[in-house]
Amino acid sequence: MSEQESKTPAVSSESSAMLPWYREISASGWRVLLFAMLGWLFEVYSASIGALVLPALIKVLHMTNAQAGLMGSFSAAGLIIGGIAFGWLADRIGRVRSLMLAILIYSVLTFVNAFVSGVISMTLLRFLAGLGMGGAWVSGAALIAETWQPKHRGKGGALMQMGLPLGGMISIGVVMLISHLAGDLSAGSWRWVFGVGILPVIILYPISRRTPESPVWIARSKSSEPGGNIRDLFHGRNLVGLSKAFGFIFFVQYIYWAVFSWTPTFLISVKHLSFVRSMGFTAAQQLGSLAGFIGFALLVDRIGRRPSFSLYLLIGALAVVGFTTLTDPRLLMTASFFTGFGVTGLFAGMGPFTAEMVPQTSNRAFAMGLAYNGGRIGGIIAPLLVGALATTEAGFQLGLLTTVVAFLFAWLVVLISPETKGVELS
Repeated sequence: MSEQESKTPAVSSESSAMLPWYREISASGWRVLLFAMLGWLFEVYSASIGALVLPALIKVLHMTNAQAGLMGSFSAAGLIIGGIAFGWLADRIGRVRSLMLAILIYSVLTFVNAFVSGVISMTLLRFLAGLGMGGAWVSGAALIAETWQPKHRGKGGALMQMGLPLGGMISIGVVMLISHLAGDLSAGSWRWVFGVGILPVIILYPISRRTPESPVWIARSKSSEPGGNIRDLFHGRNLVGLSKAFGFIFFVQYIYWAVFSWTPTFLISVKHLSFVRSMGFTAAQQLGSLAGFIGFALLVDRIGRRPSFSLYLLIGALAVVGFTTLTDPRLLMTASFFTGFGVTGLFAGMGPFTAEMVPQTSNRAFAMGLAYNGGRIGGIIAPLLVGALATTEAGFQLGLLTTVVAFLFAWLVVLISPETKGVELS
């Protein structure tokens, strides 16, 4: 990538107000989005295949449920640590290089998983791969936030986040295809699932070579030490903004993991659906998620961050209450769709929001990593709390309805936060 190209603005300065918004985005802006979204998509894919092949691994490796749970916990720990560490790294070596490094780590280590058969070695590899997986989001989100012009930043962040449902769908498709072509995963074809994990680095390296670096990061790297002093995040407006971003993400992560980690089990044990039929309602949630991302992208730069988040929190809260209490299959299907729309759609605004809450800092990626990955603590608490309450059908319903409190607290954070639409980042 040439220095001249790295300075190319993501949105053409010659754009006209008469042009549709997508015509105002330059070729370099679309390359930034493509690289960031695919890096995030393949991160989700790499994380998802671990869960999808877990039943086969339990059988093949003679794992106990405790060992399987420990493997999942190590992978989650890698995501959190990697997200924070790569935020720090992206502030020092640049967003494009840190994103490519994250992709390299999770691709190669996922691939290596295909050649091991020990529980300890596989658990360690999933932890190390998790470091790269966690780093992909923060590097890509910071790159888009600092590259796309303020009037289109929300759309760019929302489009990047579509990698979440798409990555999950691709992982399901790949596992189903390999299982169909090579036979039962427990017979050895699970190795092919991990082996395919090398493809992201092969696909994305050429794209990274043509992706321009953040002009904000370039300007800072030339004027002072890249990354600067981390302590500036914990004073004054930066600390207030970082705390609000953390709080909002904490409650949204709680909602997401309370609902989505328990949906199949809730449908079977409380709604008394068969496993096959429950998959239809789960699919409706995924379709709702895609619609939610598209809707958020269309709204966020028009009406602002606070109204968009407030609307989605209201839709999500009503949908979760309906999903928990309704019994009519048609209404339940509708509630499932809007649960995906309202809950998952909130993630469409996470990147721009966390960046804009600390608009003047040389450690933006680190701040974003702290807020987003620190907020994952809410996602750790939720499944445990719902599971503890789910000893009866009424307890299970009560567990899911604890999300109403989280919806309320997330909305309160939005109310006390400034409107950041159009904020300039430096």
